[in-house]
Amino acid sequence: MGKEFDEFNLESFNFGNRTPEKSEIFSEDEALTYIDKCDYPESADDLLLAWEIAHQFTNIGEMRILDAMCGPGRLGRELLNLGAQSVTFHDGHKTMLKHARKEALDSVRENQDVRSVLSQVNKIPLPNGSFDLVVCHNSTHQLSSVERLRDTIKEFLRLVKPGGFVFIADYQRNFSKEFIKALEERLRHTDPDIVPLLVPTFTAAFSKEEFESAISLQSDAQRWSITDAQQPNLTRNMRQRVNLDRNTGHLMDFSPISLRVIIQKKNI
Repeated sequence: MGKEFDEFNLESFNFGNRTPEKSEIFSEDEALTYIDKCDYPESADDLLLAWEIAHQFTNIGEMRILDAMCGPGRLGRELLNLGAQSVTFHDGHKTMLKHARKEALDSVRENQDVRSVLSQVNKIPLPNGSFDLVVCHNSTHQLSSVERLRDTIKEFLRLVKPGGFVFIADYQRNFSKEFIKALEERLRHTDPDIVPLLVPTFTAAFSKEEFESAISLQSDAQRWSITDAQQPNLTRNMRQRVNLDRNTGHLMDFSPISLRVIIQKKNI
């Protein structure tokens, strides 16, 4: 891989073969730590993604949205802040879901609908076609296998109405020069204590090819795209908000280290 990457010992990681996370669900201590470290008011991570989604789907105010595997629920809250009228939070961890629901209800406006559902991601107890849009942010890398990814995507497609969309944003596993360069730059702007935890996330992430194989088997998928993330065009006010984030690496996630998967369900 070259000595230029020795700073973070990236050559010791095999980005060609996937190494799954130890578990799909955080322990109680891990959940509380994640909430404490990641759900702070100045965080621009989910704000930036919500901004991207609102521009991709210009009618979010009319959509029923599922924030799947929501964790602390920031993405759903940011979508509500941008005008979404109906957001359902889903997670498999009761502490995460309780936090997500409480934070959303504390800031929700009178005409906005907030709901929550606790379940495994491949068996969400809601009717077919319940949503116009399913979003999932930085969570699919926790799934144990490509088969679980396939089953999860199948469930997301079941839950959206005909013609509806699934939008997945996550890190990816790659070994191109562009990926390694972007990852090295991201790690330079990451708390040194977090680096040993963050790098294995990329060995657990799915590649574009693995997403393609999981989606191509979905009979309900009409069309899809799998692309590298790109930095959004920010207004001056948005740039100011991003500058308040103590984690300067969040904007760097909009690069070849991350991917975007958009799937449209067939119209019946």
